[in-house]
Amino acid sequence: MALLKLAVRNLRRNRRRTAITLAAMVIGITGMTALRGFINGQRETMVENVVRGRIGALQVHHKGYVQNVLTSPLQLDMADTPELRKKLADTPHVIAVSPRIEFGAMVSTPDKQPPPEDGSMLPEADQGKTSFFIATAVEPENEAKVTPRRTNLVKVGHMPASPEAPELVLNADFALGLDAKLHEAGAPLPPIEQQLALLAGDRDGALNGENVVLGGTFPSFSPGDKRVGLVPLVIAQRVLRMEGRVTEYGIAVDALSEVDGVKDALQAKLGPDYEVHTWSELFPFIKSLNGTQDFIFSIISAVFLAVVLLGILNAMLMTVLERTREIGTMLAVGMRRRQIIRLFMLEGAVIGTAGVMLGLAVGLALVTWFNHHGIPLPAPGATVDSIVRPYVTSRFIAGIFAGTPLGAALATLWPAWRASRLRPVEALATA
Repeated sequence: MALLKLAVRNLRRNRRRTAITLAAMVIGITGMTALRGFINGQRETMVENVVRGRIGALQVHHKGYVQNVLTSPLQLDMADTPELRKKLADTPHVIAVSPRIEFGAMVSTPDKQPPPEDGSMLPEADQGKTSFFIATAVEPENEAKVTPRRTNLVKVGHMPASPEAPELVLNADFALGLDAKLHEAGAPLPPIEQQLALLAGDRDGALNGENVVLGGTFPSFSPGDKRVGLVPLVIAQRVLRMEGRVTEYGIAVDALSEVDGVKDALQAKLGPDYEVHTWSELFPFIKSLNGTQDFIFSIISAVFLAVVLLGILNAMLMTVLERTREIGTMLAVGMRRRQIIRLFMLEGAVIGTAGVMLGLAVGLALVTWFNHHGIPLPAPGATVDSIVRPYVTSRFIAGIFAGTPLGAALATLWPAWRASRLRPVEALATA
């Protein structure tokens, strides 16, 4: 305690140098905290868009579906039975189950004008358009529980009222390119010749279709989400001739930390004829991206810490030069060399503790403010607002709080050793 009091007094004696060193530490710790908070918030937003906006926390398929998703997934379907749904829903931590069919489809718009009576062709501008898109057949009520972010984004128009409703929900840019007209909720259906045509090949490759209307549109999460749409499940089953069958189940859980345990439980329940994948397995690039972000953050953190610790090292070296006679006096009156080392290391630890407390206070204040207000940061090419809400974990705070004073103390080790090596006679003779 006596050495600690002496260390604090020594730091207060040269307030300008202490303040400069402390300011460098505060800036460094604040920058690290803010950067870590932003990375965490961006990561959370990305996972939110994938899990609650596209696929769910887990997916259940027939064995081999994911491996053959680009070939013939419609033939790797499952019977959609109440017993199977109950088995999935009764698994601990599962809060919702949504049956789906993923398939390639075409949507065709009607001609804008009746054909000419003379049998000639309509001008190209008046002809209907046909475009391909990736359709996801869903039950609107259950899908809203598994991917609420996607269904909540349907702000223009509405989601289909039921699995039997003859309505499509398309990406807003895709619908604009089709020049498809929006059908108002509750309004009577237009004549068949004014409706859209949903076309798709069934499991045997035969083309089939249904008349539908455009119920609503939703924005894009990313540039690759343009040609996508939602189709009521029963309508899709009729088009594909897959009545009572689905290709996947989307699963929502009460906490993403439980997905691995839920996956194991579901796989044990369902047996070898089914496969269960977590969201991270279906989107492995996110795990790779997280690793890259952590690597970059480690480099930046190392640079911040190196600059801060070099500042402390320089300040303590200057202190040793200025306090040579003082150090000689302490050695002459009986202070041991190891006590000199402890004294300088305590000075480094004290300034490190003060710096980390102030830096964390400023950094956490910034992170909290931005978490409350959010940072709009949509992905390039996306039209949906992605709000990044920075945050830091208690583990990060504990690591910074414990590591910075220790690093500051170690940074003073060489100046402290140099001070302890001074010979009292030579030190006292210094002008």
